[in-house]
Amino acid sequence: MAAVDAGCDAIGFNFFPNSIRYISTDIALEIANNLPPFISVVAVFANANVTQVEEVQKTIPRIDYYQFHGSVPELDVLQNKPWIGTLSIDDSMSLDFVQNKLESISNQKIPPSVILVDTKSKGMFGGTGIPGPWELISKLKFPRPWILAGGLTPLNLSKAISVTNPYCVDVASGVENTLGEKCPVKMLDFVTKAICKIS
Repeated sequence: MAAVDAGCDAIGFNFFPNSIRYISTDIALEIANNLPPFISVVAVFANANVTQVEEVQKTIPRIDYYQFHGSVPELDVLQNKPWIGTLSIDDSMSLDFVQNKLESISNQKIPPSVILVDTKSKGMFGGTGIPGPWELISKLKFPRPWILAGGLTPLNLSKAISVTNPYCVDVASGVENTLGEKCPVKMLDFVTKAICKIS
């Protein structure tokens, strides 16, 4: 609710059991039922299977987007709901290699509506707090709208947006006091700066 009060456009529910930010479907449903209109709800998965996705669909009808890190389940399970593909990269990768990865994600039988670009970190699916290679990202040709994630904070957000020019931005650890504990003051600061730079 603090994120909504700060002016965010979307809320992410983390359904990856090994994440410090994991929440149960019961808690997610309670939050979803109390959100005001026009806030998008994103279900975030890592190496999800069809059964996990179906459980969320059954429990939380309000989900607007499905975001997949790691392996992607059979997409027919989404029943035409839009999904977010994730491109995880680091500065060891070449521009051609990353562009090919981007095109591979974009050209699936059921293509993603949005691409999220995150920082690759061994053994983790996002939430690393490590900024991505912004100069490399700025050279990519995106076939559809994309989201910048990875190590964004209120302090570096303006520069990140100036360099990469994303459609929108995503944040987790960058607005926390400790791992998994969001800070309303940092959230407001982040959203205010994002609105000023992207608008």
